[in-house]
Amino acid sequence: MKKNGILLAFLILITASSFAQKVKFRKIPNEVLQETVHKIDSEAEAAILYEYSRVYYTYNLGEFKLITYVHKRIKIYNQVGMAWGNFSIPYHNEGRFSKFRAYTYNMVDEKVVETKLENDSYFTEEFNKVFSRRKFAMPNLAPGAVIDIEYELSEPSTISLRPFYLQHDIPVDYIEYEVEIPEYYTFNTSLKGLPLSVQRKNTTKTGAITSMDSPGQAKNINYTIKVDVYQASDVPALKEEPFVPSMDNYRTSVNYELSYFRGSNGRIISFSSTWDAIADRYRASDNFGKQIDQRLNELNPVVEKAKSLPSDERVNYLYYFVRNNYKWNGNNGEFCEKGLKKLVDEKSGNVADINLLLLNLLKKADIEALPVVMSTRSNGFLNISHPSYTQINYVLAAVKASTGFIFLDATTSYLDAGFLPDRAINLDGIIITEDRKGVRVSIENPNKGSIQNNVLSELKEDLTITGKLRTIYSNYDAGIARSAYKTAEKEGGYVKNLHERYPMLEIISYSESGADSLQPRMVENIEFVLDGQVDQVGDILYLNPMMIWQDKTNDLKSEEREFPVFYLNTGMEKHMISVKIPDGYQVESLPKATRLALPEGLGSFIYTVTATGNNISILYQYDKVADIISPTSYAALRNFRTLMIDKQAEKIVLKKI
Repeated sequence: MKKNGILLAFLILITASSFAQKVKFRKIPNEVLQETVHKIDSEAEAAILYEYSRVYYTYNLGEFKLITYVHKRIKIYNQVGMAWGNFSIPYHNEGRFSKFRAYTYNMVDEKVVETKLENDSYFTEEFNKVFSRRKFAMPNLAPGAVIDIEYELSEPSTISLRPFYLQHDIPVDYIEYEVEIPEYYTFNTSLKGLPLSVQRKNTTKTGAITSMDSPGQAKNINYTIKVDVYQASDVPALKEEPFVPSMDNYRTSVNYELSYFRGSNGRIISFSSTWDAIADRYRASDNFGKQIDQRLNELNPVVEKAKSLPSDERVNYLYYFVRNNYKWNGNNGEFCEKGLKKLVDEKSGNVADINLLLLNLLKKADIEALPVVMSTRSNGFLNISHPSYTQINYVLAAVKASTGFIFLDATTSYLDAGFLPDRAINLDGIIITEDRKGVRVSIENPNKGSIQNNVLSELKEDLTITGKLRTIYSNYDAGIARSAYKTAEKEGGYVKNLHERYPMLEIISYSESGADSLQPRMVENIEFVLDGQVDQVGDILYLNPMMIWQDKTNDLKSEEREFPVFYLNTGMEKHMISVKIPDGYQVESLPKATRLALPEGLGSFIYTVTATGNNISILYQYDKVADIISPTSYAALRNFRTLMIDKQAEKIVLKKI
């Protein structure tokens, strides 16, 4: 029986309670291989049977090294679970694997078959200038297999520890994290995520450094090592939910953020302190602050053109100049990869290259603008209470306005000024002021738009529907529509793409306007023949009123939710559909009109179906007002969506006269 609920009461035990005995690598019990379903979660596609990670420091040749040892064992239960045989291990570019072993185990004809991951089966992928990934897929995977992996990694000691997740998408039978910190290092430590039962043990031990004094005699310096151990058993899976920036925001994790290093001579090297100190470093950086003030003589005509415009037009002019002339290379980062001079020559760069160029031009055009550093949606929320470089991986331009700030991101070719790509919507950022202060700013979701379908159609005697569709996309939705159109055109044609999405739709003609313009609207006109929307039982016809625009499933499947729903945009979706019914038929029944409203004005839904003579009119209007719905309103939202979907499923009933 599947374990009910995913949350346990929060508990930290500062005790010396007995922790599980270490599991031996490559010693797989037969009963584990023979297991076909997880002992607690019968629906699990895989499970982490055991994970032990030890992080500690060694001292050699006058410096500390950070060592990470990992032993992980995973059980695969079905085909879906085989995805857990793909691994990506991040590490510092100066890091080295001193040990790396991985095996797959299968039970074949009541015998254990061991398959080794060969040395030529993994590869290195450079993630950025600082970090890389070792990537590999385990061999000979099949449902029932067990994966056993062990590695040891040496890295520079001046980096923060990676978050250690005690909870995953699959259940965890046993997990343990041991951290050994020499007294020279000070970390900001925190447990993040949803409450989970965790055992914790704190002890100390002694380490020693051997050094040479001035006469050339060896000298031992003893120091204290703080040992923290975290352990959890039978951890339930925290499965992916829709409309979440990153599930890692809610998985229980242990976090060690390096604050400072104090040498034996008393000298302190600070790594994280305050947002003001971090802002000062950004302003002083060759790849950040100095780029904002970089001279770019070749772009002087652009600046002069902007300065000749009214101030409210300058921002748009410079935004579109950067957006249309410089291409994002797909890399995030708050520091420039190339620098603005090289960007201007090569026309391509990372997020910082492009958005700092925009900032550079805005300032030269006498627009009050500042950089905003932040964490992307997939990177997790910015922890405002623990200032640190390591959280930040993105930068925007912020233009001062009477109502606050307008945030600009010129990396996305289809979005107009004032809208943001999905990755840049993540609650908070830090404005880096001219006087080198770091100030928290709320990055409210600006992505509001609308989609309106106007359909004039006729139900034919052969039960097909012919008609004309006019779709108007406005503001944010116009940008999304432009992107979809241009992407599909590159991949074989937009009309072909529509037919693949809706096989029952035959497109007689198609035209668009606004796909290449800077106007806030894009319009599509389609003449179509549609099949499969009518069921006939004797003299009765059952017509689907919403046709291909019907919502059929509720994405909010969980009965309860402990974290908010984060929508990527707000706005209106409206369908006005007219259907002429064939002669010889009359309306037997229509779906009843419905008006729904979420509490606190978070959203509303109107649905009406009316008949006049042989014409039927359908009005569907869904207004999504709020982009963040709290957990306390989740049940109401889920029920609201269910009622919307149920209403759309109701048929128009026609009877032959």
